Amino acid sequence: MTGASRGLGRVMALNLARQGAVVAAVARAVSVEADENDLAATVRQIQAAGGRALAIAADVRDEAQVQAMAEQVVKQYGCVDVLVNNAGLMIGDKAFADISPALWSRVLDTNLRGAYLCCRAVLPAMRQQGHGVIVNITSGAAVRTGFLNIAYGVSKAGLDRLTFGLADELRDAGIACISLSPPVSATDSVRRMYAGRDVDAWAQPPELTAQALSALLDDDPWQYTGQVLSVREYLRSKGLMPPVG
Repeated sequence: MTGASRGLGRVMALNLARQGAVVAAVARAVSVEADENDLAATVRQIQAAGGRALAIAADVRDEAQVQAMAEQVVKQYGCVDVLVNNAGLMIGDKAFADISPALWSRVLDTNLRGAYLCCRAVLPAMRQQGHGVIVNITSGAAVRTGFLNIAYGVSKAGLDRLTFGLADELRDAGIACISLSPPVSATDSVRRMYAGRDVDAWAQPPELTAQALSALLDDDPWQYTGQVLSVREYLRSKGLMPPVG
């Protein structure tokens, strides 16, 4: 699970661990032990609840760090059953003219190249074991305007194209690849982007996406390979979407 130090990543990691998964929690750094917005805090919470987790500091934009991350997981656990590409950079509502080339590169390097590097790093293990599931956390911004910014939307559109291509190419290898599209979620990052607005009044709880991910993995992921699944639509199809109000 990349981007596991906070927000959706942390909630998804905690929920998977509660379901019995052994979680390799990945983020750019494991910093101060007392920092509750730190990767170590995610692992502490998992372990305190009786789960198993490993904290790995890796920047998904760095090929060497990503390769070392994959090697550490295989060495520690012997396999990689599921990769969740969740690490992402959101920069809020920003006009195209205000996105510098450097910022454009940061967004795409984090959101798209990072997922590419992680897929590339774990695929040898998945091929060898003959099975695996890759879940790319995407966004409705991939297909609609008026949400966040063009760089973010382009990165997520590219991520969906990566899903389509990998699903087709890896079908005979026993590896499924799915894009999971969360609703806007009430995380600290979203609250910072929309300071002054009551985010909790209109955004969905991150637990909704965590529930969808766990349900998807418990379901038959193969029936969804090569698809973009909306969290709300998937849960609704399974009778798991809570009523509004």
